[in-house]
Amino acid sequence: MKSNKTKSAMTALVIAAMLCSAAMPMRAAESQWVNNNGTWSYVKEDGSIAKGWIKDNNCWYAFDDNGAMRTGWIASNEHWYFMGESGVMQADAWVEDNGTRYYIKGTGVMAKDYVKDGYELTEDGKAIPLAESKSVVLTDPEAIEGEVIEGNLYVDVTTAKALELKGVTVKGKLVVIGDNQTAGKLTITDSKIEAISTQTRNTEVVLSGETEVKTIVLEETAAVTPDKNFKGEVEKIEVQSTTKGEIVIEVPAQEVSTRTYASVDIQAPVESLEVKTDTQIKVNADVKNVVVTESAKDTKVEVSKGSTVGTITANAPVKIEGNGTINKVEANVDGVEAGKDTVIKDVEIGKDVEQAPEVNKPSTGGSSTGGSGGGTTTPTKTEAEKFKEKFEAELKGSFTTAAAEKSVTVTISGDKITGNMKDLSVNVWGFVKDTILTSISNVTTAYENIEKVEIIDNANSNMTTGDMAIADLKGNESGSIDASKLAEWGKGLFGEDTSLIELKLEDVADKSYTIKFTLKGSTTAVTYEVNLKVDDTLINAAKTSLQTNIVTAISSLNLNNLGSASVSDQTISFEFNSGTTTIAQISGTGLFSALGTLNTSGVQCYTFNDTAEGTTIKGTQSELETLIGILKNYLGGGDINVGNANVTDLISALDNKDMIVTVKYKDSSNKAVVNVDYTFKFSCKSESETTTNPEETPTENVNVNENVELIID
Repeated sequence: MKSNKTKSAMTALVIAAMLCSAAMPMRAAESQWVNNNGTWSYVKEDGSIAKGWIKDNNCWYAFDDNGAMRTGWIASNEHWYFMGESGVMQADAWVEDNGTRYYIKGTGVMAKDYVKDGYELTEDGKAIPLAESKSVVLTDPEAIEGEVIEGNLYVDVTTAKALELKGVTVKGKLVVIGDNQTAGKLTITDSKIEAISTQTRNTEVVLSGETEVKTIVLEETAAVTPDKNFKGEVEKIEVQSTTKGEIVIEVPAQEVSTRTYASVDIQAPVESLEVKTDTQIKVNADVKNVVVTESAKDTKVEVSKGSTVGTITANAPVKIEGNGTINKVEANVDGVEAGKDTVIKDVEIGKDVEQAPEVNKPSTGGSSTGGSGGGTTTPTKTEAEKFKEKFEAELKGSFTTAAAEKSVTVTISGDKITGNMKDLSVNVWGFVKDTILTSISNVTTAYENIEKVEIIDNANSNMTTGDMAIADLKGNESGSIDASKLAEWGKGLFGEDTSLIELKLEDVADKSYTIKFTLKGSTTAVTYEVNLKVDDTLINAAKTSLQTNIVTAISSLNLNNLGSASVSDQTISFEFNSGTTTIAQISGTGLFSALGTLNTSGVQCYTFNDTAEGTTIKGTQSELETLIGILKNYLGGGDINVGNANVTDLISALDNKDMIVTVKYKDSSNKAVVNVDYTFKFSCKSESETTTNPEETPTENVNVNENVELIID
């Protein structure tokens, strides 16, 4: 999508400096710009070469790891920024790159899912005329009720300070926009929203009644609050604000992730909190798991009195404060500190870690010295706590090592285990035996009260190993598990007709399983969720491979000089030379069945989505439905002879309608499977264009590169 511009010349940099400040001040010798054969770098006052972001005379610049000033598009904290030819970060400006317009917001972040000057900035930042999109901009203060919005719904609080949505369905995103100054309020009642994105400050979004929201993205310091009638829960909240301030989380959520410069105040129960950048976190409600990632160095977590955090996993230095309770701190690096008033029941220290907080349990009262009365007591651990302590140590040790040997990278967060698979040809049952079953067997030597174990497919609870007795898992004297038991468990989990020898990791890609432990002396089972994901490098390679095959198939069409076909990103366009050409004339050219030729290239299934009619037609490798079946919906349907219709009728019928084909593709090399949406567009040449020789009509070929972005289901 984006390409880097050429490094700026000396003149451009001097002009930029003049624009950023009225006059360039004299600098000390050790703080200056240096031009080395056309490459600019910046020497700081301490004599070191600047790397990363630097602000100089009210302008922001970015430098690579070698200290070279960057221009063009750069990514930082999952945001895109554009640095001009002078190196200055652009802000509140339009940028044109490779024929596509983008808008850069005042913060310097590339706008996505945004409206500006009559254009909509799409999910990948590209500007399209708002009139051509399915999105709606709402400025009227009157409430809207019972509407279904196919695209995005933009609510502008600048002109309508108080709005209400009742019984509204938004299939795209509900985006709150404004001028960052007007204090607005949006109330959402009994509505179904796929995602909410707040892109203006000083605005409150109130959730009420039976409202359902999957994702909330807080891109500015706005608030999303529930009223007393709200009965739901949000699946995921992403805090992405690039400005300072405070963001309050008042809605219960399963997952919260933060990459922000603002402080975050958690005031509602949260299952999982992931901190991706250094910030200040206030915990004023119960949070099950907090993970501080490597990129969140020097984060501060304050747990208030009466609030409890289940586990804090510190993969970067973090300061823990407050009067609350933390059941467990996992210190995987040095520099994890805790205040004297914070209750910490357990501490687990990672390998090579020398500095970590100490256990700080609350006193039960009485004197701490002398006599038989009083003194502190250590709470007795439950069977579940004893088991989890031993099992999680095994997971982070032998289990992770064994998985890595099978090309699976494991991350563990509380009771969730995620496996990132880099080689899908690995035998799946061999992977299960060498990792989870072996680890279960190993942990029985440290914890003897495991009664039985069961592995369950989360998509189908009938697919299960059944109860696996510990004696069977430990195997014989040599440690080998009985082959008949392995076959029995494998068939139950993966299917009666499945050959366990042939089953590969590709067959369980994106699957989720639950491991259930039944313990002696405990009435509650201990469960862990295992999610298997395909590595992004394999996914991206599969996308590129599919795009290459699509381009080749479309470029190979012989349209009998009736028109031309081209591919641009995920849009397949057909331009006819004459509006009087009939469907019958082009139906034998392969125009409507070009994708069918890809069945031998890894395409497994097609889904033709008629968005206007709301119908879906699926085609498989053995039987592919052509687009003719869908065209009948627009050209009259029933027994109409579609072949007699000309392309002008077709284009008119499809005006402002998307013909979307979802292609399910399996890469023959790495076995990754992707689902990609392609949009069909039809047009006809103008009278002046049709005077050219049809034989000279080119077929466009698109170069595929790593920046091609696909729409994935």
